[in-house]
Amino acid sequence: MLGQMIGRKRTASEMEDDAFEKQGTRQGSEGGYTNEPDPSLYTVIFPLTPRRKRILEEKEKDAKILRVYPEKLSYLAIDFAVIPGSRWDSLQRYKNVMVGAHNGTEIAIGSFAYVNRHLSPPPAPSEDASEEEKLEHDKANYYVALLSEIRASGPSMVSLRVFWLYWPEELPMGRQPYHGKRELVLSNHVDIIDAETLAAIAEISRWDENDDSHETRLGEGYWRQTYDVSKAAHDPRALSKLQKHCICRGYENPDLEMYKCPGCQTWNHEACLITAMEQRAWERFETGTLTNELGEGAENGTSSRKPSKMTQRALRLILKGEKPWAGKLEGKISRGDEIGVDEDIHVATIRQLVPQGKDGPVVWRMEMNCLQCNQPLNRTLVRKWPGMS
Repeated sequence: MLGQMIGRKRTASEMEDDAFEKQGTRQGSEGGYTNEPDPSLYTVIFPLTPRRKRILEEKEKDAKILRVYPEKLSYLAIDFAVIPGSRWDSLQRYKNVMVGAHNGTEIAIGSFAYVNRHLSPPPAPSEDASEEEKLEHDKANYYVALLSEIRASGPSMVSLRVFWLYWPEELPMGRQPYHGKRELVLSNHVDIIDAETLAAIAEISRWDENDDSHETRLGEGYWRQTYDVSKAAHDPRALSKLQKHCICRGYENPDLEMYKCPGCQTWNHEACLITAMEQRAWERFETGTLTNELGEGAENGTSSRKPSKMTQRALRLILKGEKPWAGKLEGKISRGDEIGVDEDIHVATIRQLVPQGKDGPVVWRMEMNCLQCNQPLNRTLVRKWPGMS
């Protein structure tokens, strides 16, 4: 890892300030600022609105105005200016650059890289550190960038045009419930940094939500959503749209399991299935009629219920986040191998926490059905991403 230079990255609020002020550093996930970087050879100004372009042309004679976008995502096209433009134009283009001054690794255009946030990054976590500790270390000490252009005037004067990726905590709208632990958001936040700020290659994969083959392997980091910095900070259009699932019309969090209905093909959130199951149990609990919905070994049977108003009532509770049965009933979905039966079976249960007899909580076997069409899901496909913990 390198520790002599740091990269630059600004907050969304800083990007909305005067476009002609020199770029500063970017707020970290905990609200603190990084150390001041070494003076940059270039000033990058973006996004360029028509008004800003006119002012720039009047005030700055050596500005190079360019239109770029990350990957093949033309909808993220953004105009930006480089000052001094003549110096940038004079540099020779290259296809790759070395990461590390000694025995470095070659990184090519189109690759992702970690960029130092601090002048002297702390040592890496110990080998026995948890995945959460390693992830927090990376977030605190490195930015993530997509390398889009390499230019140089010599071996020690290499400049990189990059697009920054954001951790969800860094977005103006903050982390959303659907964001996974290792999820990043690709942006059109363009910048020019010194190649010496690179720390290492980053294994970042793209998650294409249109690919339902269940064969995609997510890397140490991944992105599926984009952020357009040319939009107002809290404009809902700034984040690209994602696929909606389940009767709640929510999104998929890859750290949480989902269940695909073999009939209507709907992906059901595990949390929504549990809430619907708890809602059924609660209504029966209040009338003293709560009992098993399934007998032992009945996971392959057909549903005893038709889609009902009970499911709609559960949906309203899901959307409101209300659980009047909290502390009294608790639903759970287990894999068969966790309870000593066929590992391909999923078993739904309700634990009746009160009143408790001398033998502890009562456990009831429940049906586990698609929230859209009510087809049994006990042997359905479960979405659990390869490579995810």
